[in-house]
Amino acid sequence: MKHIAILAALLMPPGSHAGELKLVFQGADFSGKALFVAVHSSAADFPASDDKTIRSMITATGTSTELLIHDIPAGEYAVAVFVDMNGNGKLDRNFIGIPGEPTGTSRDAQGRFGPPKFKDAAFKVGEGVTSQTIHIR
Repeated sequence: MKHIAILAALLMPPGSHAGELKLVFQGADFSGKALFVAVHSSAADFPASDDKTIRSMITATGTSTELLIHDIPAGEYAVAVFVDMNGNGKLDRNFIGIPGEPTGTSRDAQGRFGPPKFKDAAFKVGEGVTSQTIHIR
């Protein structure tokens, strides 16, 4: 068994160790509302697609809510979150596609004439705990 663990460690590419991602969501008092969180690993699926994402749904506990994601592989990520104000399980948008419910992204990235870009919201995760505070507006 010891030899298998050593072999697995040798076969893992350098820098691919898992860490933890601590997300702190701050904003108005959304107590009891569902926060839909998506952690994206590529620009192709950010911020709306659910492909290649780690998804979570948590219940807001006030003006600050935390989520800890364990065993996230080292790499570059961007986070998108929305508050489901009406409980329908989806992000509601107006007739031109602008979100009608509170949203937030990592690094507080803002889009110009559309959603934020992955590169503006991206951050690196390595070994240990990586923390991101996301302001929901």
